[in-house]
Amino acid sequence: MLEKKIISIHLNSNKPHSFEKFVSSIILNADKIETIEILVNIDKHDDKMKSLIKNINSEYYNLVRYIETDLIKTFADAWKPLNMLLKETSKTVEFVSCMSDDIRFVTKKWDKIIKAYTKSYDDKIVRIRCSKYKGENYKDIWECGYKPDSYSFYSKKWLEAVGQWNPCIGPDSFQECVAYYLRGYGKKYNREIVDEEINFTGQEVSTNLPFKKRIERTRIYYKAFFILMSYKNQRLANNFAYNIVKIISKNNHIEKKILSRCKIYVTNFTRRFNFFYYRGSPNHIINTRMKNVIFILWIYLKFTDRYIIIFLKYLEKKKYLKYFIKDQKKLEKARKIINYEKSS
Repeated sequence: MLEKKIISIHLNSNKPHSFEKFVSSIILNADKIETIEILVNIDKHDDKMKSLIKNINSEYYNLVRYIETDLIKTFADAWKPLNMLLKETSKTVEFVSCMSDDIRFVTKKWDKIIKAYTKSYDDKIVRIRCSKYKGENYKDIWECGYKPDSYSFYSKKWLEAVGQWNPCIGPDSFQECVAYYLRGYGKKYNREIVDEEINFTGQEVSTNLPFKKRIERTRIYYKAFFILMSYKNQRLANNFAYNIVKIISKNNHIEKKILSRCKIYVTNFTRRFNFFYYRGSPNHIINTRMKNVIFILWIYLKFTDRYIIIFLKYLEKKKYLKYFIKDQKKLEKARKIINYEKSS
C-alpha cells in the first residue's frame, strides 16, 4: 500500500545539476521520503530535466512530478507557474513549501519535525517559519517585501484560504504580507510558529551571477517591489488574511480591516526618493534625493547598463572604487562582483 503524501515542495528549475543536489539533500535527510512529493515547473522540451526526473522516480517512486511551461522568459516571470503547481498538490498533503533548487536540507528527519506541527491547531491553520528571517518581527509592511521568511512551510488549509501562492513576484514576500495583516487582528490570529531545528544552506540569492545579470535583477526587483506594495496587491493580501480570520473565528463576526488607498499611494511615492533606506539599507551609496532620481531614471533606461559596467570596472582598476563606497563590507562585495564579471 502506497504511503499518502503529507509534505509538498514546489519550485521552478532549469538547472539539472542543482535540482539533483536539491532532491538528494531532501532524500538523504528525510525520515519517510514516501510521504513527500516534489512538484517542479520545467521549461518546455527540457529533456535533461525530464531524464533526471525519470531516473529519480525509478528509485523513489512518484517522488517528483513536473509540469512543462514556456511562461518564464526572464526572472520577472518566475512566479507565474507556481500557482499552477499549487493546483497539482496531492489531496492528502498537509504542509506545502515553495523553494529554490539552490536550497540544501541539512537537518536529519526534517519531515518528521514538520509533521509534528499537524496538531498545533484544530482548524489546521499554521505557518512554520524556518528560514534565516524566521525570527523577524515586522513593524512595517515594506519589511515583508525585502526580508520575507522565504522557506516557510504552510499548512494546506492556509493556502486554501488564500487560494494562490502569489499574484506577482514572489510567493514568499506576498505570503509574508498576508501574515502581516493576519497579525494585525490580534495575537489570537497569529498562526506562525518559529522552528529552531530545521536548517538549510543556499539561502543567499543572486550569487555567482555576472555583473550584467545582477544589474538586470536589480531592475526587476525594484519594479516588482512596487507591484507587490501596490494598493491592488496589498488589498488582496489583506482580503486573504481576512479569509483566514473567518476560519479561525469560525465565522463569528469580525470586522474586516480596510486599507487606505491614498495612504499606500503616498507612502510608495514618497519612499521612492529614499528607497534604499526604507528597504533596509540605511548606509547604501544611493542615499540622497538626487541620487534616487538618477537611480529611478536608470531603472527605465536599460541602454545605460553597458556604460555603468565599464565605469565601475575602470574605478576598480584605478583603485578609485574605495572613494565611492566607504563601507568596507560593501566595498569587498562590489569588488567580488566586478572580479567575477572579469573572469566570467
